[in-house]
Amino acid sequence: MLNTDKIQALLFDFGGTIDTGGLHWVHILYPLWEARHPGLDPSLYSRAFAHGERSLAQKKIIQKEDNFLDLLEKKLAIQAAYLNQHGLPCTIMDQKSIADEAYQEASYNCQQHAGILKMLGQKYRIAMVSNFYGNLHTVLKDFGILPLFETITESAVVGVKKPDPRIWQLGADSLHLPTDRVVAIGDALTKDMIPATSIGCQGIWIQGKGWEEAPGSAGTGDQSQYEESVNKYQLIPIKSLSQLPELLLSKK
Repeated sequence: MLNTDKIQALLFDFGGTIDTGGLHWVHILYPLWEARHPGLDPSLYSRAFAHGERSLAQKKIIQKEDNFLDLLEKKLAIQAAYLNQHGLPCTIMDQKSIADEAYQEASYNCQQHAGILKMLGQKYRIAMVSNFYGNLHTVLKDFGILPLFETITESAVVGVKKPDPRIWQLGADSLHLPTDRVVAIGDALTKDMIPATSIGCQGIWIQGKGWEEAPGSAGTGDQSQYEESVNKYQLIPIKSLSQLPELLLSKK
């Protein structure tokens, strides 16, 4: 159970949380690629996705002024090059159209979740802790949600990356609050929930569809492992951010 009497602030993850509502981006992008290349091997796409993430982490490809559409276009260009090298003929039109569709979906999700964040912000301080590329302020401003966050702790800026729990500590420190006054809200067990709760934060886990599940799969996951994780780390599981107001604003 949440100790709502102690909570003063909510620390939100961004990717897979605010922009998708519980889906890892591999599960957003794979169906868009597969629609243009029916029968696309999910394992091949997973490798292309991972290659793209490594490339973005190792090279200064994303610029501070890039918005989310710019980011997607660069990310998809790397994925397309990898897929081309492995026999899948990807075109510039593929990249552009997928980027546009994915951007519109992320924008829609951010606008839907903005209303929830505003409601929560009437009672709690709202902040963000995210693994990102140095352009998170630009992305949030483009989506119109930057003013909703009191502070933003971004891995590329602070030099600490999840799953290192220090990034969650920095998020709490940015609000000048002890961790037991803070709730971490994210979609990833290993990157969000375990490190955040290890330093004393309470945890609300959006149980969606993570990286470890194959693209195109039903995404039911291991129920016993899920229950074990909830109990071990004393997490509050939810399926959607829409559950947060009742959970956190209830007078019960």
